[in-house]
Amino acid sequence: MLNNYEVDRFGVIHQIDFTPIKYDKEYISYYEDLSDRTIKLGYQRLGWVLGITGEIPRSVLEIGYGTGTFIEAAKITGVADCAGCDIARFPLPKGVRFLGWDEALASAWDLVAMFDVLEHIPDLSFLSRLQARHLAIAVPYCRWRELGADGDTWFRKWRMRLPNEHLHHFDRDSLVALLAHSGFQCVTMNCFEDGIRLRSGETGPNILSGFFRKL
Repeated sequence: MLNNYEVDRFGVIHQIDFTPIKYDKEYISYYEDLSDRTIKLGYQRLGWVLGITGEIPRSVLEIGYGTGTFIEAAKITGVADCAGCDIARFPLPKGVRFLGWDEALASAWDLVAMFDVLEHIPDLSFLSRLQARHLAIAVPYCRWRELGADGDTWFRKWRMRLPNEHLHHFDRDSLVALLAHSGFQCVTMNCFEDGIRLRSGETGPNILSGFFRKL
């Protein structure tokens, strides 16, 4: 394992010493410049969720909503109660309310979505406080463990390692184990987002998507 990283009992890799970057308008502007892709992702993610559950959720909270494409798709599809929670009050689609961190965790939800978010949050203990019937999560797919002796070399060069931005790294087993500890059972896991998100010449898997239900 690289210096300044450690593996916990679930198999999740954590950066030990870090100074989190600023998640401001300049950071969000990168994703606004990729608006075609983010809009496609928002609807693709919602279609994935609806295909698993077979029903429109009554309520959806998106933690780390960013440009708001997923929560907007949920609202348009007919979700009655849509809310977003983020580190700053970024613009939200009409009819979607903003919630602060404590209020979001104090409320109950049919679905909580965290796409490209979990790896950024310093303290993951909040997962045990989530009052969610279902969780939909996407994280960068860390292949350090499955690559064995080649893992350190791969991890050092991996474009998604991003020190001080991506503070935690997950593979299939570690994501399932962490969420099981917090009371959630894995329903399905795949890499469907790679179809949109892989860069030219890049080979996957790169993004791990998991759907979980409350035990």
